[in-house]
Amino acid sequence: MGMKRIIAAAAALAVSAAVMCSCGRNGYEGFVIPEQGESTLKPVDDIYIRNDYSGIAPTKEKTIRTVRSADGICVIGCKESYYDVTLDYTKGSFYDAGAAYAEAIKLAREDYPSFSEGYLYENVRAAFNGMDGDYSGLMKRALNFYNNLDEDYRQEIDGFADRMHGDSEGLKEDGILSREEIMLMQFIPDALRGTACSVISADGKTTATGERISCRVLEWQLGSDNQLCSGHSVVHMKNGDKSFVSVTYLGFMTILTAVNKDGLMLSELDVGSGEKYVYDGRKSYTYDLRYALENFSTAREAAEYLKASAEKYPYSFNVMCTDRNEALIAEVCSGSECGNTVIRDSSTKLNRGLEWDDPDYICAVNSFAADGNTDQLVYNRQNIIRWNRFSELFCGEKNITVDRFKELITSEKTDNDFVRIRGGGMVHMVIADYSENSLQAILTGTDGVTDSPGFIDLGRWD
Repeated sequence: MGMKRIIAAAAALAVSAAVMCSCGRNGYEGFVIPEQGESTLKPVDDIYIRNDYSGIAPTKEKTIRTVRSADGICVIGCKESYYDVTLDYTKGSFYDAGAAYAEAIKLAREDYPSFSEGYLYENVRAAFNGMDGDYSGLMKRALNFYNNLDEDYRQEIDGFADRMHGDSEGLKEDGILSREEIMLMQFIPDALRGTACSVISADGKTTATGERISCRVLEWQLGSDNQLCSGHSVVHMKNGDKSFVSVTYLGFMTILTAVNKDGLMLSELDVGSGEKYVYDGRKSYTYDLRYALENFSTAREAAEYLKASAEKYPYSFNVMCTDRNEALIAEVCSGSECGNTVIRDSSTKLNRGLEWDDPDYICAVNSFAADGNTDQLVYNRQNIIRWNRFSELFCGEKNITVDRFKELITSEKTDNDFVRIRGGGMVHMVIADYSENSLQAILTGTDGVTDSPGFIDLGRWD
């Protein structure tokens, strides 16, 4: 600002102050300052809490009851906080496995049709306003993704739908699952988007055991009554060399967070890249994650596969790909307007204004970070606060244990007024400990996200 503008501004301020003083004498006699609540501002130190997990093993939950399909392909152990599902593809076809899963779900949870349908339409309403019951556009999206699936996956959905659907047709909110609703349900991330996630991985060079620790935080629509939190599931897909473990929700056969028998862990994150959503002729990226888990053993192989298919997806996204030896972020650009598909590692140059000081850790939130790609991070409050918080908490941490890792990542109070790593929509937080080939997780309950959560032992992936 020039000197003349500064002087003019100061003069105007002085005149304004004089007018206010004059008005105060003549026009505000008897004025009473209204009651005001206490300030909600807090010192930064007050946003933290100490959660000490030292020597506290994750809880192994008891199985309350067990149900199984007649053919034995699907077995569901109903735990206290989640459903432990085993699908054995060595006992039948993909169609058989889908049908067996639907059969067992109906035994484990009688209200599943109304539960799933209600949650589906809450996602629809969150993604689209004013559809007024006309879901034909959504159905076109779902059919497009279905038609572009591998035959095995289509057969699996068909088997599930044949055994699960009720006496209803099309997309109609009536408490009864139709075939069309079951199909759309499998493509929620592809057709509806709307996730807010984060990931961080610690290289073995900086951990106490010398083995990698990877973590994924999934934030999604919990539902109006946090009802999604009553459907947590750990699904063991048993299929020889194609086996993997998926942390997801009941009846969902594509991928949110999963690890295969070789320790390849994949987790997707939506990004605000700004490109136009295009579905016609495109394929499901979440089912491509499943294909990668079934067919590759390393993070590099999976990332390269996604990179090669980038222009075949409906929009852009990040995927954390980790194995025992490497951690990568596949920044998948579906169109040139958002940049270039990059396999980011700790040495990749970042966008201007973005800092990350420790190559032994790699992080991602809901934006690209590589230099030249669309930047919805540096100038986006929701993203930059989480990125910087990860940096503040983890960068420089040496000889880190899993207990210390858990302490850091849960250290923010849930009632603070800042953006948080564990936001109010956190579905799950999954930690992969490569020293034990094991998974443990926070599975948010129907009471919502809490300050001091316990971790649950989800077993091994090998």
